[in-house]
Amino acid sequence: MSKWVNRLDLADLWKAKNEGKLTIQELGKQVARRIRKMSIYKKYEEDLEDIALQFEFVDENVEQFDGVLAQLYDWADTCLFTPPGQMQRKMCWVATF
Repeated sequence: MSKWVNRLDLADLWKAKNEGKLTIQELGKQVARRIRKMSIYKKYEEDLEDIALQFEFVDENVEQFDGVLAQLYDWADTCLFTPPGQMQRKMCWVATF
């Protein structure tokens, strides 16, 4: 089990996509906006801006979107310093449902 230090809530976007209200391209643009609005964006801007740009320019290719999403998950799963005896701290919980 991990203790997530930050949270990126995308659940409403996933719901809109599943309901046919957003295309993959629109979803990518919305995810990019949310990434840039995160309170920790400035601290991790070098990593997050690259991911945000890729989301922003994703086309309707699901595999392309999934590849960028995997990069976001990899960043989010970064282990952070955890004091001995405490639950492992990780960067960010990405909520999609």
